[in-house]
Amino acid sequence: MSTPSKATAPSHRLLYRGSLSLSDSYLQLDGLSFSTKVNDIHSSPALLNNPLALMLESMRGRPLHHLGTVKVKETWVDPPGDILVDIHPDAALTRIYFENIFCLSPVTSANSRTEYGVRVSLTENNDPDTPDLLIYGELRDAPASSDPLPSTSSTTPKTLHLLAARILPGPPPTPTFRMPRPDDPTPRRPPPTFSAKRKRDGAGLPFDLTSTSKRAKGDEKGKGKASAKDGEDAVRKAAAEVMLRMPKPGRNGAASSSMPNMKALGKDARVGVKKDVFKVPSVPVRSGSGRAGQESDVFGVVSGEPPDVPMGDDGVHKKNKMAVKQAVTKTLAKHGITKTHEEFHEMYLTCYQGASFAMRRRMKIATIDAPTIARFVEAHVQLYVVDAPS
Repeated sequence: MSTPSKATAPSHRLLYRGSLSLSDSYLQLDGLSFSTKVNDIHSSPALLNNPLALMLESMRGRPLHHLGTVKVKETWVDPPGDILVDIHPDAALTRIYFENIFCLSPVTSANSRTEYGVRVSLTENNDPDTPDLLIYGELRDAPASSDPLPSTSSTTPKTLHLLAARILPGPPPTPTFRMPRPDDPTPRRPPPTFSAKRKRDGAGLPFDLTSTSKRAKGDEKGKGKASAKDGEDAVRKAAAEVMLRMPKPGRNGAASSSMPNMKALGKDARVGVKKDVFKVPSVPVRSGSGRAGQESDVFGVVSGEPPDVPMGDDGVHKKNKMAVKQAVTKTLAKHGITKTHEEFHEMYLTCYQGASFAMRRRMKIATIDAPTIARFVEAHVQLYVVDAPS
């Protein structure tokens, strides 16, 4: 019975297969295919660094656009990237077109390239941001054949290869070594043997594996070969003992070793208490301030008013407010504005607030005498009632 042979790896990668549309015709030059050489499985980084290969990969399913012919020596192109162009044998129109451009005149240039090349656009509207590509011919040594064609020439036979390159706006930059990027795959060397047994790590076990093996070897020397079953039973018993005596959470040695040193933190430190509250120590009240009974913190005296304003008695303030209200009611009644008047409420509030604001600096300090209150109230009533335009 014969052993099936392994499938050989492909030598080329197909980048694009499609047609070339003409600008002023409905005809298409079909049967074109672009490919590149693939030496081995490790050539994928070279393909990723080839911009033209990536551009052609993204053009699958869309036609290319013919722009005309240009002189190869007057065009800046990428260094040779071995993007090969092939024409299907049945695409007669495409073969005739490229034969008329590349095969009618001899190749006499120093770099063995044809005089003219075909300029191709990747976009329909000839986008300037997208570089065009150039299809040109180049003479290369013909591969060795077991049945060579008869020829009278003594020179080495050469074959015309169709190549594609990206058109550049200027001279191509000098090739530089690209630094590795974070997203590049890390090259790894496979292990020498996959069948080698993994060495067991004995860290964390309550027994020494090396001592067990040594005892087994000693038993083999003195009493003959020890059975493998006894060693497995010992390991199983030790594992069961570890599982049964699992340390309690928060009480084991590992947890206690990770706790900070209590002596280093001090006797007042409270570590690990769930109901612990962060407290700010209070600042003692400065002596001699003359403000006994007021609450203070690190930002100063806590009160509803600035500390420069002296605090008064609430009873005095209420008494003064009541006196102002009575004076406003009495003065408005003197001028014919009683409680039944339609504007009494607005007049009352306006005169009361105006008089209180005028005497605001003494309302909370001491009792205001009646003549002073009557003078301010009379002034507001005179302004809003007597002197008001009708």
